[in-house]
Amino acid sequence: MPSSVARLVAQDHDRLGRLLRRMCSVGPNQDRWRTEFVDLLRAHRAAERDELLADVVSRGGDITDLARAQAERDLELDQLATELERVEIESPPFAETCTRATAALQGHAESMAGVLLPALTATAPRRELRRLGGAYEERRDATLLDMDCHEPPPRRLDVSRAELYELARRAGVQGRSAMSRGQLIRALMRRQSKEEL
Repeated sequence: MPSSVARLVAQDHDRLGRLLRRMCSVGPNQDRWRTEFVDLLRAHRAAERDELLADVVSRGGDITDLARAQAERDLELDQLATELERVEIESPPFAETCTRATAALQGHAESMAGVLLPALTATAPRRELRRLGGAYEERRDATLLDMDCHEPPPRRLDVSRAELYELARRAGVQGRSAMSRGQLIRALMRRQSKEEL
C-alpha cells in the first residue's frame, strides 16, 4: 500500500532542499545537482498540481480556497526551474537565482506542511490519503520517465534509509526490511547493473 500523500510530499520537499543546497554550493558537481534539482522539481510540481491540488479542489469547501491559493503561489517555482536551466552556473545571476529559489522552495514547503496538508489530513480518511499518495507518486515517477530521467539507486550519500527502502520495494528487492542502509544501496546497485545488461 502506498504512503500517505503528506509523507511523500514532505520527503520530496526535503530532497529538493538538499539538492538545492548542493546545486548552489560551489563544487565540481554543481551542474549535475542542478539537473537533478530541476528534474525533480518539475516532476514534483506536476504531481502536486495534477494529483494533489486537483483532488483537493474537487472536494470543495474551505480547503478548495487553500489549494487555489497554494497553486497561485507556486507558479514562481515553475519559472525558477526554467531560469535555473538557462543561467550559467558561475555567473552572478546564478547566485541571485539560487537565493530566490531557496526562498520560494522554503515558502512552498512551509505553506504545504503548515496549511494545506494538515487541512487535508484533518478532512480525508487515511485510506484516501494513501490512495492520493499512490496517485501522486505514480504521476511524479511518470513525469521523471517522460523527461528521460531515471530513478537509479541514489548517488547521493544523504538519502535516508526510508527512501532507500522505498526504492528497494519498487525494485522488488527481497529481504529489504532487515537490510541496513549500506546493504540497501548495494542491493539496489546490483539490481541496476543486472537491468543494464
